[in-house]
Amino acid sequence: MMELMEGKNTREEKKIPKNIRQMGEPGPGIKALIEDYAYTYLHQLAEANLTCMKTAVLVGRIEDEGIYVQGALEIDMGQEVKQWFSNEHWRDIFQMIQKWFEGLEVVGWFLANPGFPPVLTEELKSLHNRNFSGKQYIFFQMDVLERDEVVYMKGESGLTPLCGYYIYYERNDRMQAYMSQQKGGAGIESEGIARDRAAARFRNVMQEKKEQNAQKKAIAFLYASCTFLVMVILVIGITLINNYDRMANMENAIHHISESLEEPSELSVEEAMEQENQQAAVLGQDISEEASGNKEENEEDLAAEEENKKADEEVPEEPVEETSKEQPEEAQEVMSQAVREPEQYRVQTGDTLLEICRDRYGDEKMVKQVCEMNDLEDGDMIYVGEIILLP
Repeated sequence: MMELMEGKNTREEKKIPKNIRQMGEPGPGIKALIEDYAYTYLHQLAEANLTCMKTAVLVGRIEDEGIYVQGALEIDMGQEVKQWFSNEHWRDIFQMIQKWFEGLEVVGWFLANPGFPPVLTEELKSLHNRNFSGKQYIFFQMDVLERDEVVYMKGESGLTPLCGYYIYYERNDRMQAYMSQQKGGAGIESEGIARDRAAARFRNVMQEKKEQNAQKKAIAFLYASCTFLVMVILVIGITLINNYDRMANMENAIHHISESLEEPSELSVEEAMEQENQQAAVLGQDISEEASGNKEENEEDLAAEEENKKADEEVPEEPVEETSKEQPEEAQEVMSQAVREPEQYRVQTGDTLLEICRDRYGDEKMVKQVCEMNDLEDGDMIYVGEIILLP
């Protein structure tokens, strides 16, 4: 967990740095504060060679609120822990402090052992107690490969790890000069500044990607919307065209039907009257002839029956009279049917005038009258859907 905090105005405002970054969860009590350039140098020292242990002495100042690490000096003491912090090593340490960090004091030491997690062994605890006997000294242990860091400080139960510490930012010319000398005069940039620049670049890249993604989504949405609108317009257009064609066809059909209904109606009354009169005359002549023939036959039958000793009393002229009475009634019915208005018939698929007359009248005698009534020159020239008049 990292946080950036600003120091509050207190009575120790001159001693507490303004900008602080929290590492972990520091608890109450004395705090460990490491300056950013010193922290950067310790990381560089640990990453310089991953095959051996690296040690350094931490210098700074001790205050009531915590221990401030303002610088770090590399001390090459070999790989044998038992031989560390000999008198010769301490002599070199004090000479380097006088040269680079005059006025500061030793506040602890640093150990980097790549590939090995930070563990406080009895050997390291004994080494710390022997060379840093006071409570104001810290032990900073780091595994650069696993990015694992632990700061130890003496408490009531001895040397114990802290739950967290702080990295603070301030101008540190002496640490910069020492780091530059260690790198052969090259410029030094603190880890915090480099991290801030990297973070800024990362944020810019992410912002550009977000803007590009937003633009792509907007373009995709517009493209989909336009495609949908085009499809809707096409569907509406096709529907309108189909409806227009249907309406036009329907209008033509209605017009054709109305014309076919109007034309025969003008001539149907006169023709129907003439045809009815003709049919009535023909039927009346046929009936009268049939009645006279039946009368003669009946008279001969009566004479024969009288000669045969009047065997049948029911054969008088009564049947003749009944027949003569019934036959005029049939003639009247036929004449009344002839006087009726002609019937309209719609031609179906496969119809001919012969078949229509056979179905309607039982024979083919009315074909000629149907043709005359409908002004048909050819009896076979009828069409499906056409309306014809049937007498």
